[in-house]
Amino acid sequence: MRVLVTGVSGFSGSTVARRLANGGHDVVGTYRRETDFLAGLRDVVRLELIRTDLTDAGKLSGPFDAIAHTAATSPGRGVDVAALVHDNIDASFALIEAARRWGASRFIFFSSLSYYGRIEQDVVDEATSVRDPDAYGATKLIVEQRLDELAGNLSSLALRLPGIVGPGAHRHWLASVASQLCAGEPIRAFHLDRPFNNAAHIDDIAALVLTVLAREAWGGFDAAVLGAAGSLTVRETIERLARALEVPAKIEETAPTNTSFTLSIAHAIARYGYQPTEIGALIDRYGREIGGG
Repeated sequence: MRVLVTGVSGFSGSTVARRLANGGHDVVGTYRRETDFLAGLRDVVRLELIRTDLTDAGKLSGPFDAIAHTAATSPGRGVDVAALVHDNIDASFALIEAARRWGASRFIFFSSLSYYGRIEQDVVDEATSVRDPDAYGATKLIVEQRLDELAGNLSSLALRLPGIVGPGAHRHWLASVASQLCAGEPIRAFHLDRPFNNAAHIDDIAALVLTVLAREAWGGFDAAVLGAAGSLTVRETIERLARALEVPAKIEETAPTNTSFTLSIAHAIARYGYQPTEIGALIDRYGREIGGG
């Protein structure tokens, strides 16, 4: 199968591209800038790298049998709404239109839990209500809505992703906690005794993409929430990560600023064969990966 993977200079895209190429697919990976993640892909067999802006996706040398769209711009210093719209909506729409012209049988979209906005229930699943997403979450929502509009002629799957862990992961709560622990700083957190499974290892996500490509096209649009198996309390999560990093943990409880929730991954397991790592094992592995142990 010939597969287009976007965002291969990023943490998620680089892992997905390598996994698919090693799994026997002919992969074309797109990127916009040089990174350390990209450098590690130069010698991967069956992987071609192309530098481009995805708003020019129609100029790529198709057709492709499937697309794994991991590319996105996240909120951060210097990132305004115009950049989010261009990179996350305009680029995605151009890619979707190209996929339709190519006759792609599958379109896998890396969405986010930010899609939901303000979460007010204890367990999040695919049917959880959307409430006031921020600009980034709104870009994910709009792309999912476009895929749903085209469900009659493009099979697509939106993966609603939590914090993704693995070597090089950043910009999520566990990465921040790990950095603070290694610096000897106290961890200020709330809902310490509430359950937590808001994480997924990038290898589990890449394996799911490989599994989805191997199955028959499902027809229409679908979404799947991903997370870890089982749960630990927030306190246990921090303490376990500290043990994995072999550093002490000083925890200070703070007043909550949002609600606590866990993720239901039943749909991803039952329909798409998702095989998540248990949260304790995931924390142990992540600690080893970033701590060098």
